[in-house]
Amino acid sequence: MLINELAKAVHENAVAHGWWDDKREVPEIIALIHSEWSEALEEARADMPLAYISYKHTEFSPVMDEIIPRGDDGAYVSEMGLSEGRCITGEKPEGVAVELIDGCIRILDAFEFFGVKFNDKEMLLDDLMNRAKAEVLPKVDGVSSLVAFLHYETSMLYISSVTDNATKLPPATFLIGALGIAMAWVREQGLDPLAILLEKHEFNKTRPYKHGKKF
Repeated sequence: MLINELAKAVHENAVAHGWWDDKREVPEIIALIHSEWSEALEEARADMPLAYISYKHTEFSPVMDEIIPRGDDGAYVSEMGLSEGRCITGEKPEGVAVELIDGCIRILDAFEFFGVKFNDKEMLLDDLMNRAKAEVLPKVDGVSSLVAFLHYETSMLYISSVTDNATKLPPATFLIGALGIAMAWVREQGLDPLAILLEKHEFNKTRPYKHGKKF
């Protein structure tokens, strides 16, 4: 799938939900991407699965996280129902991999906002993930190492935007690396990062306007 197509869809949904009503500066955009990497680490610290569905029941019932296993090996993944194109309001995808994909969604949103466009022949997601697998993943040892690497990649855009010797390189130069690394890592865990991204995107469409957050 093409990055340009994903970025356009993600940004349109973010605009519809009010996230771009007020002007966003680069530091805020970058900090929000960082927040997703950190949430992935917190899921790992809590020993949660890579992906699961959090069921939110009625106001008269307690909130309950139900983890759904799939496969004979007992591996936990989320049952996302993408083949039917459904995402039921209240069934929230969560987990280490999902938080990483949330960071990718924010990057895609930023691409469209910044007006970054890629050569379709060069920027297929599979090609991007394959490069990240070959060049970066051998250096990554566990979730903590991955998250630290993602924070570094993401911070390069902020550093470039505030230093006196800021480069004129487009935001994609810095954020495309983090996007590829996160998605490649999820794929290496035996999950489909694009399927998770599309499912979370569908869930995001069902959420209330700004869902109670200031920014």
